[in-house]
Amino acid sequence: MSKSTSKLFQSEVPTEMKEDAMNLPEEVKEEVKEETIPESQAEVVATPPVNDDIQDIDLSPIKKKRFRINGDSSKILELNTSDLSIVTRMSSAYDRLVKHMEEVGKILSALPEDNEEMTDGKDKEILAQLDKIDAEMKKELDYIFDAPVSEVCGDGGSMYDPFNGMFRYEHIIDALTQLYENNLNSEFTAMRRRVNTKTSKYTKKYHN
Repeated sequence: MSKSTSKLFQSEVPTEMKEDAMNLPEEVKEEVKEETIPESQAEVVATPPVNDDIQDIDLSPIKKKRFRINGDSSKILELNTSDLSIVTRMSSAYDRLVKHMEEVGKILSALPEDNEEMTDGKDKEILAQLDKIDAEMKKELDYIFDAPVSEVCGDGGSMYDPFNGMFRYEHIIDALTQLYENNLNSEFTAMRRRVNTKTSKYTKKYHN
């Protein structure tokens, strides 16, 4: 398991999250850039007016943040970077991804050294096996982030492709979990600030 993924697993207690937990290379940090959504483009849910004495409470889901991948405006990924459930999904899916990689390793290690020994039928069989594994890995990646990550970030390659000293799926997970850590650090800091403000107000009121 990669360093950043392991760190995310340890982030169950908010106070243990540290802003300097991640130290990704600059090329990885530049790969994912957040895109600001103008208020005029914000999602609006139309509901018919209701004339009664019932008060409405807006508990709509947190708005997802939009990210432009590799500077390509045709590749926009929407993520709920406040979703703590990603830790649960990651803990199960990552193990399955590792097992898929083990399957890829077995297939590739069994290939003959001389390509001439490969028959056309055997070649197609191996490619079909690899395609099936890749499809399963993409499903796991989408499940982890609850978004079409493999389609937007896959760049047409296989999830088991070697990429910057790691496998492609690891590279994507490392880059995206950085977004979750940064956002959750910010959210928890704001939450602690609000709690301290409220606590201070009531302390002054009842203990002075």
